[in-house]
Amino acid sequence: MILQGLRWVGWFLGAILFWMRYRVTVVGKREVLAKPGPYLILPNHPAFSDPPNLVLQLWPAFQFRPLALETNFESPLLQPLAWLSGAIQIPDLDKKASGESRDRMRTAFDSIVTILRSGKNVLIWPSGRLMRDGLEHIGGARAVADLLAAVPETTVVLVRTRGLWGSMFSWALTGTRPHLVPLLFRATGMLLSNLLLFAPRRNITMTLEAFRAEDRPAPDRFLLNPWLETWYNADTAGQPEPPTWVPYHFLFGPREYTFPPPAQLIEHDLSKVKPETKQAVAEILSEKLKRALTEAENSANMTYGQLGIDSLDGMELALQVEQRFGFSGDEVPTSVGQLWALAEGLIEHAPAKPVPPEWFRVAAGSPDVAVLGETFGEAFVNRCIVDRKNVAAADDSSGVLTYEKLFVASRAMAERFRQFPEPNIGLLMPASVAGDLALVALHLAGKLPVVLNWTTGPSNLEHAVKLMDVKRVITAKAFIDRTQLVVPGAEFVHLEEVRKSIGKFELLTTLLTLRWFPALAARTAMKAIVRDPQAPAVILFTSGSEKAPKAVPLTHANIIANMRAAVPRLMITKNDSVLGFLPLFHSFGHTVSGLFPLFGGVKIVHHPDPTDAAALVRKIAGYKPTLTAGTPSFIHFILDRAKPGELDSLRIVALGAERCPDAVFEKGLKLAPNAKLIEGYGITECSPIVSFNPLNAPKRGTIGKPLDGVELRVVDLETNRPVPPGEMGMLQVAGPSVFPGYIGYDGPSPFEEHDGKRYYVTGDLVALDSEGYIVFQGRLKRFLKAGGEMISLPALEEPFAKMFPPTDEGPRVAVEGIETPEGRRIVLFVTENYDLQTANHLLLAEGFQGVIRLNEVRRVEKIPVLGTGKTDYKVLRAQIAPAKPQI
Repeated sequence: MILQGLRWVGWFLGAILFWMRYRVTVVGKREVLAKPGPYLILPNHPAFSDPPNLVLQLWPAFQFRPLALETNFESPLLQPLAWLSGAIQIPDLDKKASGESRDRMRTAFDSIVTILRSGKNVLIWPSGRLMRDGLEHIGGARAVADLLAAVPETTVVLVRTRGLWGSMFSWALTGTRPHLVPLLFRATGMLLSNLLLFAPRRNITMTLEAFRAEDRPAPDRFLLNPWLETWYNADTAGQPEPPTWVPYHFLFGPREYTFPPPAQLIEHDLSKVKPETKQAVAEILSEKLKRALTEAENSANMTYGQLGIDSLDGMELALQVEQRFGFSGDEVPTSVGQLWALAEGLIEHAPAKPVPPEWFRVAAGSPDVAVLGETFGEAFVNRCIVDRKNVAAADDSSGVLTYEKLFVASRAMAERFRQFPEPNIGLLMPASVAGDLALVALHLAGKLPVVLNWTTGPSNLEHAVKLMDVKRVITAKAFIDRTQLVVPGAEFVHLEEVRKSIGKFELLTTLLTLRWFPALAARTAMKAIVRDPQAPAVILFTSGSEKAPKAVPLTHANIIANMRAAVPRLMITKNDSVLGFLPLFHSFGHTVSGLFPLFGGVKIVHHPDPTDAAALVRKIAGYKPTLTAGTPSFIHFILDRAKPGELDSLRIVALGAERCPDAVFEKGLKLAPNAKLIEGYGITECSPIVSFNPLNAPKRGTIGKPLDGVELRVVDLETNRPVPPGEMGMLQVAGPSVFPGYIGYDGPSPFEEHDGKRYYVTGDLVALDSEGYIVFQGRLKRFLKAGGEMISLPALEEPFAKMFPPTDEGPRVAVEGIETPEGRRIVLFVTENYDLQTANHLLLAEGFQGVIRLNEVRRVEKIPVLGTGKTDYKVLRAQIAPAKPQI
């Protein structure tokens, strides 16, 4: 009763306020009320000002609950209105796609069905968005059709509002989306300047008409939506409503106004979209529509509305494309062209947040970079004590954090993680401050982080957690919601929930202890850490030609030795700063652009998406880092989006994980003129850096010289004896950064003993030139690399081999691939009729995502085999390789 009384008070005050600006005529209300309820009220949506006018004119008679976007109530000024009106709030599906938004939409739908079945009334805007061109477009929206199918006895009340198109609260005034809260302040000022009573009044007409089930089309959106559009646009004969100008002041200001043309769709440079990308997107759209696209439909300007795809369908399409192609965007596409752009990574993200001034604070103390401890826990705590006030890390979500803040937050997290009974805890996080915090908190809790690679699919994630006996995985709810990841066999621990459990008093106590009693704070923080440098510090996973990923334990001594050897090679000081964007599961991302800056005292700014080249360029231009490390593919993305001057702060760009094309070096010389692009070589099992080109003497075409402490052998594949300089052989590596051996692996030993030393057999073919530089020649095992990630050809082949098992005549399928200057090319050879769309759909169902997909399916009469009966991949590889030019 109290709430209802407040609603009447609010209605009365609103009626007085809106009377000062609007003169409203309602047509047809009496005829509508003559028909039985419940009523589903469906208005058109010309402006942000039509909802309050609808409430003031219709709520006393219908007592409805409105469906509204939660973004309209983000301002504290408007939040009470949501509560007062009983609004059913839904997320804005035009914003970034997420599984949570999709699920909340379904929950809202169920709530509306329940309300209508109880005999109460609901108001919904069928289009789901503001009018943009003077016509009401429903497109493929399915909400109304689904509701009428669920509650067919509902009476539909259509409302057509005229007179608001052209107001400051509509798209018509500027041709862009109006911003509600600033306009409310502007409107308030306008009323006050008119002394409340003298404001020019806008004439509005609301026409109502009711339709029972027998009076309207069947609840099929392809029948219902055109009928709705025809009714809403009937009085203008299907032409756009002319915008209406009403002066803002009774004496001053313009009496006339020239409205801009209607807004157009966002344009992208679609000339960069590859044909295979367009084909893949067409396949995804066809699967959603349950039919093939026509030639006209498979065009850039074809909108979702024309295809019959609504906002919920659009969000699901965006999620599917993001998971398949590995790119993301801030806005959900609304046309085929925009979906192409998303799949090709051409979507421009929202402008980066301004760089906080404290980021540029000059580091106090010694400029020397050093790891101050023999284990991770010691190194982190000691660095926090020494550099307490210095900047440590930053990203868009967390802002700029000093070592003091990192220490306090990680200590609080560690206390929660320490309560978990199991010793091994999974970690699933992109490059971020939160990822850094979770990683060091696990070490302070005495736990072993098992860093999971989410690109390998659910079956490999399940294998990883089972192998390492992981019961819990630390992650972020927002990240899981975005990626829709699952880890069978383990439960998620969301960092958002962990933060809620941390009280301010606990944080304050830790902070004051650090400031006043730093020695005590250090002893308390290190009470649970691992003290043995030879103990595992992290578990990473790698995959070669085997079916399941291998667990790589890297010890504290391994990684710290690698860090200490890299500092002199790269000449790093505390005056440097790092841009880190590789994920923590990537060995480079974990060590080079993750832990090393934190332990060494070099500040780092993170970006979670390595494919978001435009945002990475903006981050470099804003934060002005001096170092970054990445794969040539990702660095090429950055260079391709950069403009002169934006990359001037960089002095070192470390390249690894795949061969760097000459085109990247040439473009780097132009767009990063102050930077040296230094190519190196690293593997997960070696913590990861094996070699780097010296800054003062880089040699193009090589992967540099081994770090101090790293010993190499290049041996003949047949004799296993060292080869002379210039000859190709198998690379073997020994030294303090080499891991102790795989966990749970029953294959052949990855090590060989020589002269009392144990060498890791890399499986890579190299040659040493006369000056000791390493020249990479190729990979012995059957895998390719793309974006720095290994693609196992046997793993890709396995699901097809299960579908087409071998017969007496031999194998029926084989997968082979090559690396070309344009990128990798993977082909499925098959003796049966099979198409590329079905093949890639099977891989997606098996958990292969992003770059891991086929480029071609080729039917052959017979799969070539060796004398042993095994597939002859050498013959298949030759069939893929481009023909050599004739001389």
